[in-house]
Amino acid sequence: MDYLKHLLESYFKIPPASPGQGTAWSFQWNTPWPTWLPDWVVFILGVGIIFLLMYAYLKDTAHLNLQKRAVLLSIRLALFLFVLLFLTKVTFSIHRTGLPFVALLIDDSASMGLADDYSQIASTKNRAIAKQQVQGKDRLGLVKTMLLQKDARFLRELQKKHKLKLYHFSEECIPLGEQGLLDKTDTAQAQELIKQLEPIGNETRPFHAVQKVLNDFRGTLPTAIIVLSDGISSTGDMDLLSRAGTLAKSKLVPIYPVGVGSEQPVRDLQLYDLLVDDVAFVNDPVNLSAKVKSFGITAGSVSVSLKDAKTGNPLITRKLSINPNKEFQKIDLTFTPNKPGLLEYIFEVEPVKGEVNRNNNQQSGQVSVLDQKIRVLLVDSVPRYEYRYLKHLLERDKTIELRSILQESDLEYSSEDATALDYFPVKKEDLYQYDVVILGDADPAYFSQAVFENLDQFVREKGGGLVVVAGPRFSPHAYANTKLETLLPIEISKTKESSEAALLVNGFQPELTTEGQFSTSIFRFADNAEQSQTIWNNLPELYWYYTADGVKPGASVLATHPTQKGKNGQLIPIIATQRIGAGKVIFSATDDLWRWRDLVGDLYYSRYWVQSIRYLSRSKLLNQEQAVELTLDRNTYQQGDSVQFRVKFLDERLIPTDDEDVTVMLERQGEASRPVKLTPLEKSPHIFEGSYSNIAEGSYHSWVSQPILQGNPPSDDFRVEVSQRELLNRDMNQSDMQKTARETRGKYYHIFAADQLPAAIPTGHPVPLENEEPITLWNRWEFLILFTLLISAEWLLRKRFRLV
Repeated sequence: MDYLKHLLESYFKIPPASPGQGTAWSFQWNTPWPTWLPDWVVFILGVGIIFLLMYAYLKDTAHLNLQKRAVLLSIRLALFLFVLLFLTKVTFSIHRTGLPFVALLIDDSASMGLADDYSQIASTKNRAIAKQQVQGKDRLGLVKTMLLQKDARFLRELQKKHKLKLYHFSEECIPLGEQGLLDKTDTAQAQELIKQLEPIGNETRPFHAVQKVLNDFRGTLPTAIIVLSDGISSTGDMDLLSRAGTLAKSKLVPIYPVGVGSEQPVRDLQLYDLLVDDVAFVNDPVNLSAKVKSFGITAGSVSVSLKDAKTGNPLITRKLSINPNKEFQKIDLTFTPNKPGLLEYIFEVEPVKGEVNRNNNQQSGQVSVLDQKIRVLLVDSVPRYEYRYLKHLLERDKTIELRSILQESDLEYSSEDATALDYFPVKKEDLYQYDVVILGDADPAYFSQAVFENLDQFVREKGGGLVVVAGPRFSPHAYANTKLETLLPIEISKTKESSEAALLVNGFQPELTTEGQFSTSIFRFADNAEQSQTIWNNLPELYWYYTADGVKPGASVLATHPTQKGKNGQLIPIIATQRIGAGKVIFSATDDLWRWRDLVGDLYYSRYWVQSIRYLSRSKLLNQEQAVELTLDRNTYQQGDSVQFRVKFLDERLIPTDDEDVTVMLERQGEASRPVKLTPLEKSPHIFEGSYSNIAEGSYHSWVSQPILQGNPPSDDFRVEVSQRELLNRDMNQSDMQKTARETRGKYYHIFAADQLPAAIPTGHPVPLENEEPITLWNRWEFLILFTLLISAEWLLRKRFRLV
């Protein structure tokens, strides 16, 4: 039949159909009888005419044999049909048709990044397929394997009778590629787009996805909708796939869900929020703390250990009893290093039986173990509260070796106090023995010009740390026009009012800036940034501060006054910092931090000062004299977030030229490193920024690889987490997908049996595309000649049979 159809189309000079297209024929005619005459009357009259014609002809040819009578009657009926063709003016049209559509939806939400244990699959065949295909792949990985294996046979099978439109969905349903349409000619491009899909969506909305597809096909509905998903709706029952089943059923569109995952509870342990100092000391305890979340584990205990990353040997191990009723459990380990050097470690929680995803069971890092203490020099003019509390605090800290200078003390003071010195170190070599200098409200009259020059070189060249604490008598206004002024991150005020002590009746609570919260560990008062911010907001109020004229270019403000603004219209800096050469400087505009001790003692006061001292001492202790900083906008990201990298060059000599790149390498344990190119800011050529998106869950380490720097390159660590909403329910919702298939008259398949699906899709109805020019039949010369031949043949036969 198709051959005859193509033959006639060729005869009528109709262009052949393109690949994936077909043709459909339709006929039209005019009615020669009056319009008021009902069709049923015309039908009865037509049948009557044919009956009378046959009766008269059979009676007239009664003397002939049956064969001759049949020939004559056939010719007469054919002539009658030709007359009817001429009277009704019959025309026929050819319509171009396309293949019917099938929509294929791929779930790329975060829950599709989970891996499952398929050992309990009931079907022996599926269990065998699972062993071949899983190999530690997550759910989306299995979908990619199924779609792309054997040169994308699954897609090609569907394309034999249908045109495909591909979508990927999580919180939104988006066509894959420019329009999502997949022609037989661009399968390779579609395969590449499928490979690039990552499970990073923060929500799963199957109902919304199917609704979007049906709206897209409003004019011509698809033959079927295939949904590759775990069936989980992270936004509640309103977005379940079965709700879409009712909508699809009303439009007669079957849904074929393909279940990915296992209904067995996903057993998983997640280790996160690792907190550890990156500088430690020989024979001094190193405290490590982290949190552990458990999923699908109701009881038992697991081993938590700290291992040497190079040898794999455990340094310390503890047992943790699983409590499923807690949102998370905190684990603390204490390790005492016995030799100096760079210790690369792995903090790991032992995987439980049946746990497939082990990427989130460990975090790695490094600690520089030093065979020395941080040497701190504390200087002030009089024993004000800040000096006294800070001095007692640093004397008790085992990791700090303190020396103090009190300028206006008695002559016997230095002999009675074990930490006291008679005078500020004059020689450069004596000053370089210290790692951090804390300069309080000291009188500059006690310092020579050489002392200020030594302090400048101590910071710039040796990488030393300097803290300048403002005071009502001298600091910092008395240091104007000295070398010390160039080290400060703030502009010294030239007005007398800013230099005088002003006791405020109403206290104030400084506000942390974004840099203060995320770019440094100075204000880390708890295990994570949220708890630290809560503690900061509830610290006792302060009552005195120094009003600076402004902040120097390149400096970072870590905390500001909540309401008061300076001359430049910006909030007054309370704590600010900047890199100077190889070292760092912190300026504190208040000497009221001792008030943080109210009711809690040194709990938060000590954390701030010890963390500040360690922050300032790292450059000198670790010999990191490169004036380059790598910072991130935060340390924890949700899947789908972009990680923002910033590299700041504080030494202009190190800024790359136009033909050189700034590159940050990004790596996760067990994977290849990925480069991230950074570009300079238009208004700040010493700052380079870049971002990286679509990062899978896990812990990452980043460092500056270009330009090549001396010593250890600047580095930073961060973690990418699965959306917590996506983690609440991890088990595949097979029952809901099966319900959807039943309601829409589709069929449910598990991912390991999905190769049977293309054969089950209905053929569907061709899609109209365009119409060819109508062809008139009643006045074509072929029919006129045929009519003449038939009427002539009848007359000749009747003549021969002696009927005329």
